Amino acid sequence: MAKEVLPEELMNSVLGKLYDVLTNGDDVVPQSDDNYLAWLPVGMPYPKDELEFLSTGFSGVYREPEPVAVAAGEAGGAPAPRQKTAEEINQLLAQDVTRKYMQAENLARLCDMVPDTSGVRGDVTMNKWEQENSLSLAYQHILKFSQVANFEPDEKTKAKIKRLRGLLQEKKVKKNIVTEEEEEVLEETALVKKYNEKLQNFLNVALEYNNHRVNALAGKDPAAVHFWAMNANILRNKVTAAKNDWITNGFKEEYDQIAAFIAQVEGRSMLTLKQQYIDDMDKARLTGPSSGSDFFYTSLLPGGFAETDNGWTEFTFGQTDFASNYKFNSKKGSGGGGLSLGFFNIGGGGSYEKQKSSRKIDVSTFRLKFKICQVPISRPWFNVNYLSSKYWRFDQNNGEFKDNMVSDGNSPPNGMIPAFTTTAVFVRDLNLHFGERNSEVQTEMENASGGGFVSWGPFHAGGKYETHNQERDMTSHSENQGIRINGMQLIGFKCHVLGKSPDPKPDVSEWV
Repeated sequence: MAKEVLPEELMNSVLGKLYDVLTNGDDVVPQSDDNYLAWLPVGMPYPKDELEFLSTGFSGVYREPEPVAVAAGEAGGAPAPRQKTAEEINQLLAQDVTRKYMQAENLARLCDMVPDTSGVRGDVTMNKWEQENSLSLAYQHILKFSQVANFEPDEKTKAKIKRLRGLLQEKKVKKNIVTEEEEEVLEETALVKKYNEKLQNFLNVALEYNNHRVNALAGKDPAAVHFWAMNANILRNKVTAAKNDWITNGFKEEYDQIAAFIAQVEGRSMLTLKQQYIDDMDKARLTGPSSGSDFFYTSLLPGGFAETDNGWTEFTFGQTDFASNYKFNSKKGSGGGGLSLGFFNIGGGGSYEKQKSSRKIDVSTFRLKFKICQVPISRPWFNVNYLSSKYWRFDQNNGEFKDNMVSDGNSPPNGMIPAFTTTAVFVRDLNLHFGERNSEVQTEMENASGGGFVSWGPFHAGGKYETHNQERDMTSHSENQGIRINGMQLIGFKCHVLGKSPDPKPDVSEWV
């Protein structure tokens, strides 16, 4: 018997399953330490070449044009291109460097948002752009207007802290293309890069395990249950192998020990550490060549995730999944924080107009399929250990900041940084199969994208996406009884909620 539902009801179920796959756990894959998922109100198209700087750095690359092929027996052909002069090549190299700095600035500003926590009680909300209170600006103010407990460590401890920090961060000299001066910047060491690479591999294998486990637990699809019964041990072994690889080749235990030692001595060396954190932030500061504004270097690890199939897991949703009663808005959070699960018709300049569809969808012929990847966000300038330490407070002589809270620890939390993003969630190759019975819904989506672009829930479903400084087009193809959207898009983040901060110890006698 056909089951017809409104688009928002169907998307509610899709996000409910996706939430379970990304966050729920068992004895093999523990529940995610990150506290909730934050969906972008509109999926953001993200061409993989906009992340080129993550794998190639900021060095300019000049590529010779490909020679024009001439068919066999054909005389002549196009004349050979003129060889470019050294000056022309340098100009092209500079343009490529500028392009990569613009890529880095766009990613840094995107990851610099402070996610909305209104209504959050542990699990779910929508992401909200907070330009007036970015993560970097709030963190700068915290370092500038804070006091720390005055416990001076001995020289041996100072030397050990310096050595251990050198295992996590290293200084490199790079040329500022604006001032043409050489300056020091701070980057992750090979140890940290390998740690995050193996962490990402573990996360993606765990995602695959959870995906099959959730499908089997639903008990609505015999094939999914059979697959789990026959292959659960293999999937479990993959997770175990990935975790062992993280421990053996990703320096997991060493990294954790370093972090634990630094956290342990914070109470005795906060003055030294605070100065180091300030220096770290200064070294990560870059200036956008086009905007002229400062930003702080941020990366995704591993940087080449968009170039390969490694780490991408296939996600599917159909009639049997809907019958399993996944409910996104039944989670402990706010039910989406206002995220509309109907259709959006998007205009230019980053604005959009909500246009809910009243047409019902026959679930029996609907199928959704895409590949998903979760990628850790790396901010070498941001140290959460400082925020959670009990050996700092805001300067009590500063009337503007003395009563401020980074996070009040309430539910929902409020403050300068009540939460921050830890992992970016990307999807690609989105395929919406509506079936013959839903042809009118498909037509409605195709018509809506003609005036800009259309999105459903957090998924971009084709058309032109514009912001104040860039334009991206995601190609959609109408197929028999469906729509296929090529390319990669960012749909949301995993977020970590901070506990009460600052929460200074009452027995500290001297603050500086």
